[in-house]
Amino acid sequence: MKVTESIIPLRQWIASEQQKKNFSVDVLLKNQSLLRTTTVAYGIVELLKRAKIVSSSDQLPSTSRTPSWENSFSVDNFLVRTSSPSNRHESPRAQEVSDRASWNNIRGLTMVSHSLNAHINEPSFLYDLLEEKVHDGMGMYLEVEVSSQLAEYHGTYYDTAALGKATGDSGSLDCQKLGLLLYELYSGSSPVFSSETKNQIIQSGIISGKDAHQQFQEGGEPAQKDADVVRYDKKKGKSYSTTLQRAYASLQESGFPSSICTLVQNLIDGSELYHSLEAASEDVHLLLCDPECYLFDQLGSMPPKLRIKEGKVFGREAEIQGLTDAFCRVSSGKSEALFIGGYSGSGKTVLVQSVTARVNIAGGYVLSRKIDQMSRDRPLLEVLAAFNDLCLLVREKHPAGEVASIASKLLLEFENDFSMLERLVPNIGGLCPSRESAPREPGIDQVVMNSHSVNYVLQRFVRIISSKKNPVVLFLDDLQWAGSPALDLIYAILSDTRGSVIFFVGSYRDNEVVDADHPLFELMANLELSGIHVKNVQLSGLDQHDLNLMISESLCMFPRISNPLSDIIFSKTLGNPFFALFFLSSLIDTRLLEYNLRERRWIWDQAKIRSECITDNVLYLLTKKMTSLPENVQLLLTTLSCFGIKADERIVSYLDMTTQYSGISVLLDRAISERCIQKQCTEFQFVHDKVREAAYSLIPDATKKQFHYDLGMLLYSVSEGQNLNNTLFQVVDQINYGIPALIQPEKQLDISKLNFQAGSIAMARSDFTTAHSYATNAVSLLPVGHWQRNYEFVLQLYFLIAKSAHAGLGSTDKATKYLSSIIQNGHNIDDKLDAYYYYITILHHSEKRLEAFNACREVLLQLNEEIEISHDPCVLLKEIQDTEALLDRVSDQDWYTMKEMDDTRAQSIVKFYELMTNICYQFKAELMPLITCKMIRVTLQHGISTESVVGLTMYAAIRCRMSISNVEGAHRIGKIALNLSKRFNSPGMIPKIHANYYGFVAVYVEPIQSCAHMLGKACEVGMSTGGSGVALDCAIFIVRFGMLCSGKELNSLLKTTDYFIGLATQFDHNMSRTFLTIYREVISTLRDRPSASSQNDAKQIVEETINSSPAKMRAFYTNRMLLSFWQGYSQRCNHFVDKLLSLKLLGGHNQAYVKFYGALNLLQGLKNKNGIGARCETKPVAKAEKFCKDAIKFLKLAQALSSWNYSNKIQLLEAELLSIKGRNSEATFRYKAAITSSRSSKFIHEEGFAAERAAIHYQTNGDKEDAINCFNQAKRCYEEWGSGMKVDFIEQKLSLLMS
Repeated sequence: MKVTESIIPLRQWIASEQQKKNFSVDVLLKNQSLLRTTTVAYGIVELLKRAKIVSSSDQLPSTSRTPSWENSFSVDNFLVRTSSPSNRHESPRAQEVSDRASWNNIRGLTMVSHSLNAHINEPSFLYDLLEEKVHDGMGMYLEVEVSSQLAEYHGTYYDTAALGKATGDSGSLDCQKLGLLLYELYSGSSPVFSSETKNQIIQSGIISGKDAHQQFQEGGEPAQKDADVVRYDKKKGKSYSTTLQRAYASLQESGFPSSICTLVQNLIDGSELYHSLEAASEDVHLLLCDPECYLFDQLGSMPPKLRIKEGKVFGREAEIQGLTDAFCRVSSGKSEALFIGGYSGSGKTVLVQSVTARVNIAGGYVLSRKIDQMSRDRPLLEVLAAFNDLCLLVREKHPAGEVASIASKLLLEFENDFSMLERLVPNIGGLCPSRESAPREPGIDQVVMNSHSVNYVLQRFVRIISSKKNPVVLFLDDLQWAGSPALDLIYAILSDTRGSVIFFVGSYRDNEVVDADHPLFELMANLELSGIHVKNVQLSGLDQHDLNLMISESLCMFPRISNPLSDIIFSKTLGNPFFALFFLSSLIDTRLLEYNLRERRWIWDQAKIRSECITDNVLYLLTKKMTSLPENVQLLLTTLSCFGIKADERIVSYLDMTTQYSGISVLLDRAISERCIQKQCTEFQFVHDKVREAAYSLIPDATKKQFHYDLGMLLYSVSEGQNLNNTLFQVVDQINYGIPALIQPEKQLDISKLNFQAGSIAMARSDFTTAHSYATNAVSLLPVGHWQRNYEFVLQLYFLIAKSAHAGLGSTDKATKYLSSIIQNGHNIDDKLDAYYYYITILHHSEKRLEAFNACREVLLQLNEEIEISHDPCVLLKEIQDTEALLDRVSDQDWYTMKEMDDTRAQSIVKFYELMTNICYQFKAELMPLITCKMIRVTLQHGISTESVVGLTMYAAIRCRMSISNVEGAHRIGKIALNLSKRFNSPGMIPKIHANYYGFVAVYVEPIQSCAHMLGKACEVGMSTGGSGVALDCAIFIVRFGMLCSGKELNSLLKTTDYFIGLATQFDHNMSRTFLTIYREVISTLRDRPSASSQNDAKQIVEETINSSPAKMRAFYTNRMLLSFWQGYSQRCNHFVDKLLSLKLLGGHNQAYVKFYGALNLLQGLKNKNGIGARCETKPVAKAEKFCKDAIKFLKLAQALSSWNYSNKIQLLEAELLSIKGRNSEATFRYKAAITSSRSSKFIHEEGFAAERAAIHYQTNGDKEDAINCFNQAKRCYEEWGSGMKVDFIEQKLSLLMS
């Protein structure tokens, strides 16, 4: 921006400003003139500070001496440099900045006597940070750079010691001279003194005799004015007021602001408040930094109110910097937690809010919620509400294109279980408007999430929404009221290692969290154990300096003037910010602090304030204030306090409908004007916790329960029959204070139903702990003989309390108690079915499989379905053949057009058959074919349902496991079932369907990597819907496929395995943890070498696995086979291959890989026998060749189904056989084909092994160059696979080969 500068003598500039001011009636223009004048004043003080140092230096050579210091304080000693912008060709941004700044055209000053220049700049960054203020011409933080022709003195300006030495004892005299100079600067004329006073001033040296006639105005002796002056008595250590005769006209009489008058008056009078030019400089700069507070007089109502800036933080610079640094670290991609402890009123909330405003600007999503003491039983709802708000923030912060991209990611992530996310955060529908609501199945609401599944869904949600660029900042206030469910959710999200970027900030009252067992401390400890950076900050009261700054700003007076009052307030409040401000306000109420209209500033009686007797608790002052309010306002405040920190406006509208609270809007206005409450959106909220506590304390303890109960019943009477939604909780909470003593017998059933309604809503929102609390209250109010008198209601209530106890508390005993009562008291089997199903599911999850099986069989018998337990294979074979014949007669089209099952009894039969298959999977696997055949028969007779779709996939899986020759027909049925599942919106069934299809059927036909991917999605859905058992079954498939088949990068696979082991431990699934730990040892060994912990875990598994279930034995033998194979222990590998092949129901897919590794191992042994290495004695040659040929034959059957999965394996086995037989050219061809095929199928580990075996083939035949090339190729593959063990092995081979 081009600027034209002008240099004007200060006296001429003053005259010009006076002329502008005299002709202006606009307040803004006058304020701008004040700011310009104060800018010049600041430049003058800074020049005088530098000149003082230069003039007093005794090291300056005599030839360089500057003019005497005494002549420096003359108006004619200064020049003003102004600017006028010339911006015709500037950019729009530069033009905008120029226009904003043009009213203040002061660019610097020159001190003629000392040849010093002051360059005044306002930092450019303020135009962006404080746009509104800059535009209004308010608020300037100036940077002054003083330059001189005396180069050797550059830099001493910032030397505080030099400045102090230069000031010396003449500081007060300098300040008096400065006062006279500032008087003339602002008023345009010198102060009018009497002749006697003139002589005294000249004699004292404040003004030199030769300049007296220029400095003083001539003409008469005006009447002297009395002035109230604040003095400080050093001996007594206190301030006092005295009346002096002023020998000059006060600036106040000319209408100047009080701050200017006070500053100039104290300077001229030689007040001890200003002992140096530095002190004067500080206050002049303060006028510019916050002119609305310190420069301009307060306008409007008189007396003015205290100037309390909402959100302004004093004395917490270190804490703010810590919060800011933590956010910056989180923005690099690693989550953190910060806890802030302190007394109520210490400023915890304001501290966090001061930083979250910056975070919001920086792109973070700021979520803020307060845990209310009065709703402490349902804190999880507050946390869920915060994440619900996150959906709205995403839409606000991003353009439509970015929102659409985020929505696409969410829809992809929650492809099959979006309804679970929608249940927790309903606003997600607005974020993903393109999603069409799927038709709801009647049983969709029966998908019972639990606390683990809630945590898991929100983990996935935060992974998608948060990023380094847009981290989530979650602030929860008053964590001392939070219970375990809410804190467990916080832990789950923070400890997520799969991509969440979240900064959690929690505040709590440390004096109210004294129990070491409080879940808050457990959360901190668990986060640290999980590797999350945790910091705990303790806030005490403000120190005296910072408290004085706060008091100074509240009273709009310089800190050095307010300091005596602040000292008293500090002694009484210990620096608690809220307490201090309220105490200050109470001083106004008692007229110990008053606004002096003549002086236009606050004055106080220090002695009386010091003697004011108060307790160290702010509640004393708050209660005292409230009791001075009209009784109806007191009643309003005490009533609102019963609802906690805030009350919904619908509650207020219900109160307005009653006689007792009619005309409540007027009372609310009075309460708002008294700064007790404030209106925020649709809620009335107390301005602080302590205000609510004070209002609540007005209710005598002896009558509190009665007050709550009467209030609740009053609200119930006027709202009965209306849809209360969220306000239902608040109404019911009030009534529940009366349980049990205050509840009239005739009202018990109604109140029980109210609690049931509240519990049902909480259950639907997945706050199971809150649901259980309401359900427990409802049960306690049931009348005697409730099963006979209130049968239908009790059925629903008992089922609610059972579900909430199990899902929220994990209490199987309490859940089974109420379910057993339903089973015992139900009138018929149809009324008992839901209870039976949930009861049997709990037994199954508790590993009481025999009890669960018998209970399931009993239900089926009552439904006229009998399971004949027969061990005769002929019976089973006939059942399967009959079912197969039925399926052959049903075309694909018949399946897709089949009606949905509408017979409720048939639906129940299929549902319990499906449940029985889950029980038999690890318990009576031989019965599963029979059960699935029965499910298919019911389906063909009555139509399709979600459970029958599961049955079809189960049937297909069983057929595949029985024989590889069944795969083609089984795949057809499995594919049909997969397509049929899309007809139903049943996320709870998807994991079962996918586990059956992709775990047992598709692995023969589809690429193994795509099967693992789909199983991964099924695992997520299972975790989200409460089906952790089947979800972990999918996890086992994923890890086993990665370890055995797909060639997944080992480091990534190890992290995935550890993640699943963590889930299995968290969900207490010992069986799943066993499988995963067994597989982990293989992965860890291949990647590097097994750690000590891995070896210990494996040793424990070995001990547990002996004589254990067939499934565990199969996993253990597979573990040992793979370890032996990759480590080169041939005999040991053969041993475990034989063990595996001897197991029943190994399954065709497992057989294929066992035979493949077994054959490779035997072929390596045959090579050793032919001269390469030690002699293999495990099998005769003929028997080994026969095993290999059988393996190839079996693999060719599999190859016919999927060339992708099996071709490379056949080619490698054939290459090995040909190599042994000496058919080298054919073997070379097959090795190359095996390498190419492995690469094509992305089996990097098998590509590496094929290259390794080819290298050994070349080495055996003396082809060193090709051997080296193949070994290098194998090394690259193993490096990509992540197998340090195999890389080391190949490097040893290469070293020997090239030596």
